[in-house]
Amino acid sequence: MNAEEDYLKTLSKDGANIKNILTYIKSIDKLIENDPINNFHKIKKDMIGIEKTLQQSRLDGFIKEGIEQHLQPIKEKIPEWEDSVHKSFGLKLEETLQQSGFELEGHYPNLRVLLYTLEVNLENNTVAIWFGPLQEKLKTCKLVPEDIVEKLKEIHNKNTQQRYDDKTFSSYLYEAYKIASYRNKLKIGDQVKIRDILSEFAFLIQDITFKTNPVKNRYKDYGSVFFAYDLYKLKERNIENHEINMITATRAFTARRADFLWIPSNEKGDGNYISHIKFREL
Repeated sequence: MNAEEDYLKTLSKDGANIKNILTYIKSIDKLIENDPINNFHKIKKDMIGIEKTLQQSRLDGFIKEGIEQHLQPIKEKIPEWEDSVHKSFGLKLEETLQQSGFELEGHYPNLRVLLYTLEVNLENNTVAIWFGPLQEKLKTCKLVPEDIVEKLKEIHNKNTQQRYDDKTFSSYLYEAYKIASYRNKLKIGDQVKIRDILSEFAFLIQDITFKTNPVKNRYKDYGSVFFAYDLYKLKERNIENHEINMITATRAFTARRADFLWIPSNEKGDGNYISHIKFREL
């Protein structure tokens, strides 16, 4: 490519950059005029678009300086708008939750509702719903209070309205413990990793249709969240002259999420990190 062709290509590229920047600026000005609080995420996105375009352009200092001067008052307002977005979202979310019988606790970015943590990300305009203190991510949705509450209700109902019988659960749990003990060359009374027990438990509770023909569409979902909540509900601690003991995870067993489970101790979101289960002979 000769010098003239390179020059023309640069002019063409910077012409497109200028057009994009003007589009961003017009969009930002209109959004601010209409409602800077409700349009905050779009404004911030357009500001990032301008900055990226400026970085990749060869516009001279005079033009860049003019654009930056236009944007400076907007940049100075962003912290104020961001604070207003926080307050507005928090109030609206709390109000919407209360209408559904939920109570909001905690502080940004991690808010608590019952057994769940809402991880708020204003940059991405999203909220991640976690089981426990950021233990198992269940859902990610937009920063819209009504949508968040609907998803939360759906998740909570699914977790808490599973068919449950204390005696049946404890029986399956003891059986899963015995199988996991055998596979790990341990004896009854030894501590067995809780995740190993979960793996065996999830298979034991499958319907006969799955066990006779184990294909995906016959498998009954049963993950760590269901297991943790069922362990929380468990009242029957003794079976076949053995008592269940849940072992609190030491620091060594909390380094990897695969080595423990968070088990609720109440409906307010308190709980314990459990790494092993053992059945002690009475």
